Amino acid sequence: MNQHNVRNEQFNTLYFALPSHVRLQAVAAFQRFLINPHHRSLRRHQLKKNHRGKHIDGSVSISIGMQYPALFVFDEQTDTNIWYWIGTHADYNHFTGVN
Repeated sequence: MNQHNVRNEQFNTLYFALPSHVRLQAVAAFQRFLINPHHRSLRRHQLKKNHRGKHIDGSVSISIGMQYPALFVFDEQTDTNIWYWIGTHADYNHFTGVN
């Protein structure tokens, strides 16, 4: 199975607002993801839906370094990972309703 990856407009806006060193870390993490989407350093995990979170049901989180997670959801119809969010861990907690 050869999945595709796309970034939506929201992801791109958030990504380009990040500091340049974090964008470089994101590129490196994405390259690892392409080689092995379950690479241990990505700390990949499925998010649980809750009534406080704004994330899409079925979302998956990966870590960009220790401070920045990124979220995607898999679209089965198009066999595509749709990347839609990236930011600080504090913003992630708020976005996903953890805090």
